[in-house]
Amino acid sequence: MIVRSTIGQCILATLMLIGALPGSCQTSPGGYVEVTGSKLWFEECGVPSMTAPGVVLLHDGLVHSITWDGVWKPLCSKYHVIRYDRRGYGRSQPSQAPFIPEDDLLSLLRRVHEQHVILIGNSSGGGLALDFAIAHPEIVRGLLLIGPVVHGMASTSYFMERGNRNSAPLAHKDIDAAARNWSQDPFLIAGDDPQARKFLYESLVNAPQNLTVDGGMEIRPSPPPAMRLSEIRVPMLIVDGESDIGDVFAYSGAIVAAAQLASLEIWKDAGHLIQLQKPVQLVDRFNRFYSLVTRTEASLSEAQLAAYVGKYSCFGHPDPMTLKEQRLVFEIPGEPYYRLFAASEFRFFLRTEETEMEFKKDASGKITEMVVYNDDGSVFHCPRQ
Repeated sequence: MIVRSTIGQCILATLMLIGALPGSCQTSPGGYVEVTGSKLWFEECGVPSMTAPGVVLLHDGLVHSITWDGVWKPLCSKYHVIRYDRRGYGRSQPSQAPFIPEDDLLSLLRRVHEQHVILIGNSSGGGLALDFAIAHPEIVRGLLLIGPVVHGMASTSYFMERGNRNSAPLAHKDIDAAARNWSQDPFLIAGDDPQARKFLYESLVNAPQNLTVDGGMEIRPSPPPAMRLSEIRVPMLIVDGESDIGDVFAYSGAIVAAAQLASLEIWKDAGHLIQLQKPVQLVDRFNRFYSLVTRTEASLSEAQLAAYVGKYSCFGHPDPMTLKEQRLVFEIPGEPYYRLFAASEFRFFLRTEETEMEFKKDASGKITEMVVYNDDGSVFHCPRQ
């Protein structure tokens, strides 16, 4: 039996608080937080850090927070993670009066003492993540959005008809049939994946109230987030399953077109509920995204940055490197602008992609080229024009 001294215990507790022991994991049994007119069930794990942001998981509009079961333990081993059932879902009480979902999330963050977070949101949970980032930019450090919804963008008639068709048995109180319809939906789960379909079916049968939450009590932001996406200045990684419905690709495209630091990936052999079909890959991708979001940026003067302004030929044609809002921006026609973050005076990185740029100079100190290092090992030499 090992007996730790009081000093040793204090050192251990301090290390856990500052995140120096990433492998340590404390899990709460779950509980409730009081919000205006309701109670929300939540769960947290891992150890809060004084320096690193926490991670909040926001579920979709069908499955409550158990949708994250496949990623919960791996994330808990590295981060302080919070998940909760939104009003009316799972173990949380439904609302009896209009409410603001962003206020619910804010109340929860105060309860768990998190001042800075990275949000992972699926579907309508992604919509909430966007709304919260606009309402509370001082709290949000990054967003990983899985098949996100954008509030204020209209849905197609096909999208609405498909939802009505899947839920039609509810008119006859046939929970089983509605749960089976949704679990067999090809947009939610791609291909032959009986395990994921079984999980979805059982989740809905065991929590049938999830099928009847319509969002009618939710107070949406005004003006709508669809008109304010450009206000979000934190890194955003959007992950869509290739089998998802067309509306989701429209939502994702709108985010990438408007936001400064948004990147989109399409995942093969996946539908809308990527966390059910590819939990291991999702955890790995989030770990890499988290590292980029929290990577320390070197402080360079505007004069130092201005030295790199010009045109660089990476793909057979000269593309401009400009300086906007004290940041280098590389512009490639037909693609989103790439905003560069300084790792050192000559080395730069992106916040959403594992790509780095290095500027080379000659003996006289003149910048001669930019070298691009991609995560797949490929290297591009871009001479300065």
